[in-house]
Order: sequence, then C-alpha cells, then structure tokens
Amino acid sequence: MQPGAGTGATPVATDVTATVASATGDDADTTAVASSTTADGPVDTTMAEKLDVDQLPGSGCEYVDMLFVIDNSASMETYQQALADQFPAFVEAMFTELPAGIGVHVGITTTEFDAGCEAAETTGNCQSTASLDDVQMHYVPPTEGNDGVNGSQGRLFQWSGQNYFAASTDDDPAALSTWFSGAATAAGENGCSFEMPVAAAGWATHLANAVTNDGFIRDEGGLLVVFFLTDEPDKSPESTATYEAMLLDAKADCGGAECVFVSGLVPPCVTDINQKLWQFMTLWSDEEPRWGDIGDTAQYDDVVGEALAGAVAEACANIPVG
Repeated sequence: MQPGAGTGATPVATDVTATVASATGDDADTTAVASSTTADGPVDTTMAEKLDVDQLPGSGCEYVDMLFVIDNSASMETYQQALADQFPAFVEAMFTELPAGIGVHVGITTTEFDAGCEAAETTGNCQSTASLDDVQMHYVPPTEGNDGVNGSQGRLFQWSGQNYFAASTDDDPAALSTWFSGAATAAGENGCSFEMPVAAAGWATHLANAVTNDGFIRDEGGLLVVFFLTDEPDKSPESTATYEAMLLDAKADCGGAECVFVSGLVPPCVTDINQKLWQFMTLWSDEEPRWGDIGDTAQYDDVVGEALAGAVAEACANIPVG
C-alpha cells in the first residue's frame, strides 16, 4: 500500500438526499478498532474517538459521497471482482471509523465516453499510442448528447433500480455492500478501450448529468471521495485543470480541495511518467495519495480496507464546516 488542490462548469451539488431502505443489525463482530493504552491497560477505540474532532482544524463532515470510477474495458473482469470482494470489509471499517449518523452516498461511473466504440487501442510504456485526433473520436462529453449507455459519460451507473446507494453510518452496512458488489461487476467489460477515468470523475459533477446524478454530491459539510479502478493509461483529452475545476465547483461551498479525497488502484507506472491520472490524483493534498497496484489483487485489502477507512475518517474530520 502507498501512503497517503477555478472556474468550470456548473456542478450537481444539492442538499436533496435520496433514501434507500437498508437492513439494520448488530455489527459488533465485524467492528474494526484501533488500540490505545491507559494506566488501567489497553483500550479499544475507533478512529473517530482517537481523532478528537474538537481538536482538529475543521469541525467534521456531515456527509461522505463516494464516487468509484471503474474501468469497464475488456481486461477488467478480474479487477472488478476483486474490488467487489474486498468492499464489504472496507465499508464495515469505514462505518466504524466515522462518527455515528454520517450520511453516506456510494455511486459508480465508468471510463467510457463512446457508446459505439469498436476500436482496440494499444499502449506503450504506460502511455497511449493514439493520436489526439483518434482520442477525440472516442470522446463524446454529455454536453454533446446522452449516448444512452448506463454509466457512460460520467453518469452514475444504475443498478437494482438505484443510481446510487444512500445509507448512514448508523445502518448495518450489509445492504450497501450487497448493492455495490453487484454494481461493480455489472459495470462489465464491454466499454471502450479508450478509457477516460479523469474525465469521468469531472463530468460526474456536471449539470449535463443531472438526470442521473442529481442529489449524489452534497456540497457544504460533505467529503467527496473519488476512487479509481483502471489498468490502462488515462486518455481524457482535455487538460487536468478542466476536470479539477469541475470538482472544485462542486465543492465550492464546502471549501474546495479540502473537501476532496482521491485514491485508487492503478497501474504503478503512472507515477514514474507523471501520467494524467497521476497528475489528477496528486492535486488534492500535499501528501502522496493512497493508492495500490491494480495488478496485485492479493493486496487489495491493504488499500481498500481499514487503512483507507481510517484515512477517509480523518479527511472527514478535517474538512471545514460553516
């Protein structure tokens, strides 16, 4: 596991909260804890208790909105399944680490922007070999029309009748885990080989996608978590700053970059060549983002597990409120 900042288009950022019925129950057996010690011996505490929110610069978030940008090209079945398998442990840990009563939204979008794509694009040294003209042929932003594909062009992927799953940290996380695990694999492997994950993250906040995405992102008091799952170089054709501005606009009332947390499972070579995906991932903090090698599925629990849950809880506690 690896350790772990405009102007732009009008974002989707409302206080409307979709409601989803989810089961409740006792999750004591799956509670993740962190250990501390007192004069009377060791004491188990959650991350939320350890952080002591009152002592942090921010006063803590009210919401956590998690956007998973999932590559849906032909090579992704194994990685989608591995993420789906690991997600229940992550969400259980996150619900434990976050304070009680935090509203959680989880949604998925894919890396596709061309519904009619039949091209197979090759890569060399972790970089695209396609010309900009070739890339542009496979880039149809939602402002140019809806291509009708579920989860394409930055739209949220509808699964089981829901565009995203809404829950609370007071809930049993099992219902969310079931929904996500099904959705992550249902995203499939029929998407375009011209993957554009950074563009998908940006357009997920845009008013052009309001029909499917409205209500997903809460602005003031909300932490936006973006998680990438992709095994190919990013081919988003516009500048990184274009997509950065979209997210900053979506979190303007919250405080901009302070309210965005980015992580992912990506090709490790993106760090060496400062590929566009890596440029985007490193915009939001002075510290290196938490990331892992997408190809090392045996180590997914090191990235999508208690460590990431704790990092999300800390980012939540530190965002400015009011």
